[in-house]
This record gives sequence, structure tokens and C-alpha cells, in this order.
Amino acid sequence: MTGPAPRLSLVVPAYNEEQRIEASLRRLGEFLASQSYETELVLVDDGSGAAGRDAYKRALEALPATIAQTSLRHDTNRGKGAAVRTGCLAARGRYVAFIDADLASPPEDVVPLLAALEAGADVAIGVRTQRDGSDMRNRRSLVRRVAGKAFALAMRILVLPDLSDSQCPLKAFSQESAQRLFRLQQIETWTFDAEVLYLAKRLGLTVAKIPVRWQAVPGSHLRVLNLKTVLGVLNLLRIRWTHRGVSPSTLAK
Repeated sequence: MTGPAPRLSLVVPAYNEEQRIEASLRRLGEFLASQSYETELVLVDDGSGAAGRDAYKRALEALPATIAQTSLRHDTNRGKGAAVRTGCLAARGRYVAFIDADLASPPEDVVPLLAALEAGADVAIGVRTQRDGSDMRNRRSLVRRVAGKAFALAMRILVLPDLSDSQCPLKAFSQESAQRLFRLQQIETWTFDAEVLYLAKRLGLTVAKIPVRWQAVPGSHLRVLNLKTVLGVLNLLRIRWTHRGVSPSTLAK
């Protein structure tokens, strides 16, 4: 796609999201169209089946004409981390954000993240702990709360001691920071968030933590007791080892 770069590119990874993608993109389209600046929606199909592909096509065709759109596809399902990386590297916006297709965090909460970037942050991440001390993650089922707390503890011990919530599905980056981070990212599964934030720390980037709204959405593809999910915690060790030599002078590959 040619033309002036938009101010905001919003990346949406999707895998077999035919049940909700049309409603989600309708809401995202309304949000983006209401902004006073140029926007782009980047949809990354992470190897969905035919039903998903058809739904994505209909959803994109229904977007307001004022919104630039980019549609990308992986031939096979590679994981959320791979889909987000593909989308963020392709995004043309001055600022690049990603959001889950289930809209567990509402698109309107991208606005304070962009404000943090405008104020000078390199990266702005949503966190589910609110200013009054309440934590929206406590609304999850007991099993998910226990699994989430275990991962958060391992994450703080191994890679990010100053962060309690790496997994909120709403993050934004300056264009330069997005290119640096996602060219170095290697994890393709759900633990990629921790890797990206660890890289930001190693590169000396400024990370703003912004409280956002969040709710657990039925139909998530994440299974907390799945063997791959449990083994994903081991990726934290991989992150430390793989990126041990990264420093502020490291250039994007």
C-alpha cells in the first residue's frame, strides 16, 4: 500500500475467529473512523480454516472506506506471537498497537496508550491493575487465576522483576521501537509479550504502564492446562539466554 503513513496502525491477530470477527471489526472500524487522524487496520490470519478466511474477507469489506487496511496470512497456524510480529513489522503507522480479536480490552483504551507515546515513551502497555489497587484479572476462574499468578511469578523472577502484568492484550509502540523489537522477537507462542518487554528493557526503551479495562471473554483459544501452555513458561529461560547479549546499541536484524 502506498500513500502517507497513518498516525495509528492497529494490528489484529486472528485464528479461526469466524464467530466474532465481523462484530469485532465493526466495532474497531467505528473506533478508528471516529478519530481525527489517518488510521490503518492490519488483520493477520494465522492459518485459519475456510470459514475464518471467508469471515475475515466480509469483515474487511465492511470497514469504512476512510480506514486503510492491510490483510496478511500465514499458511499454517504459527501462534499469536508470530501473527503479532508479522502485523507489527508490516504496519505503516507512526504508532503501532495490537489488540486481541475478542476485544477483551476495548479499543477506546488505545487512546491513553497513544498519549503516553506522544509524551515520549517508546512503548506503552496496558496493565489490568487499576489505580485504586483492584486487579481485573481476579475476575477469572480459579484455575486461570492460579495459572496466571504462577506465570507472573516466574516472569518476575526470570525476566521482568519490575512488572506484574506482561500479558494484557493491548500494547502500543512508536514505529521505530516496533521495528527494533519485533525484528529481534523469536517466540511465536503466547509468551511473546514477555519477550518483547524483556527486549525493551535490554534496549533501554522507555515503557509506560497504563491501566486499561479488561474482561475474560468466553471462547479463548488459550488452554491453561494444555501441555504447550505449561511448557511455555520454559520460554522465559529461553528469552534470557537468547537475548543475553542485547544492549541499547543492538541494531534490528
